[in-house]
Amino acid sequence: MKQSTAAALVWFRRDLRSYDHAALHHALTQYRRVYCAFVFDTTILAPLPRCDRRVDFVLRSLQELQTDLRTMGGNLIVCHGDPRHEIPRLAAELGVSAVFVNRDYEPAAIARDAAVRHRLGKIECVDCKDQVISIVTR
Repeated sequence: MKQSTAAALVWFRRDLRSYDHAALHHALTQYRRVYCAFVFDTTILAPLPRCDRRVDFVLRSLQELQTDLRTMGGNLIVCHGDPRHEIPRLAAELGVSAVFVNRDYEPAAIARDAAVRHRLGKIECVDCKDQVISIVTR
């Protein structure tokens, strides 16, 4: 375990669940204080119609996640903006030593994550394998 005074931030993206969540698991096993956050990405939301079923689904999923996290003694910070700016800002405000995420494999997400990692500076960014299954053949 890291120092007891250190804290980490778990950045939830498409993986809006508290169970079987690799980044959350690793953060909780390594840090005593763990913050959880979700960013409504305005670069994705801007072109969408005002009433979009996908956004409604995300809102309902966030409500469930918030309930689960509160049951476990935690909380969910929800922001609106560009994650390239919001996650480094939030990490600095919270004074965390690391940001944990589940790896994303889409090209736009890879570019976004690289920009976030760059802006985090000395704050460690830990990406965890979560949403894929490795198949080993012999």
